[in-house]
Amino acid sequence: MATLEKNSPIPLYYQLYTILLNRIKMGELQPGDMLPTEVSLVEEYNVSRATVRQAILDLARNGYVVREKSKGTFVKDFSNTVGYKDRVKGFTAISSQGGTIPLTSKVLEKAVVIPPKPVREALQLKEGERAFYLRRIRYIRDEANTFVEDWLPYKICEGIEQEHFTNASMYQILEERYGIIPHHAVRTFECSCADTEEQIRELEIRKHTALLRCESKVYDASDAPIEYYVALINGKYTVQE
Repeated sequence: MATLEKNSPIPLYYQLYTILLNRIKMGELQPGDMLPTEVSLVEEYNVSRATVRQAILDLARNGYVVREKSKGTFVKDFSNTVGYKDRVKGFTAISSQGGTIPLTSKVLEKAVVIPPKPVREALQLKEGERAFYLRRIRYIRDEANTFVEDWLPYKICEGIEQEHFTNASMYQILEERYGIIPHHAVRTFECSCADTEEQIRELEIRKHTALLRCESKVYDASDAPIEYYVALINGKYTVQE
């Protein structure tokens, strides 16, 4: 049985969330099955009820379980769900969770840079502080879907430029290598068009094609900024809460 690491920098509720999600994905808990009660999970993992409740709330918020009043919490059938969910996680992490979306990336540029002023302000960096910059085109089922420019404060992820990022999840790297977990985000969505010839070429679109622009600021649990990105998305895009 998987156990919680009390001395880990990863919050206990997130560790429990991951364990329960793995039990669902591995088929131990099938669609329609009732999730173990809060009391039984408290006893099984030796954590507080608040920790258990937060893990279950996140499972419900992310579409893996449904809570029915006076009955319990039940596993949902998420196998055919395609959407942008899980609050702050990126496309690769979501694809890995669902296991149904063939997703790849092409890295256009990655570098450690002095960011422009709007990025510096979004990441709350001092003048002259460096950021890791990553520009990628993302493909869903081999079709160009998203052109994304990403910046992270380099002081929290030194050496991250050595990663390949072709099929890697940014958030998985941050969590496993640096112990950084995204907690919440502020995102703005608006209709837009491509700004550059590179965007038009990489997204394989015509000039003035309508796109969805997403500007995102991601924070950790202490409200410190860990990521700023701007994405241009082509095609149907689903937000599932």
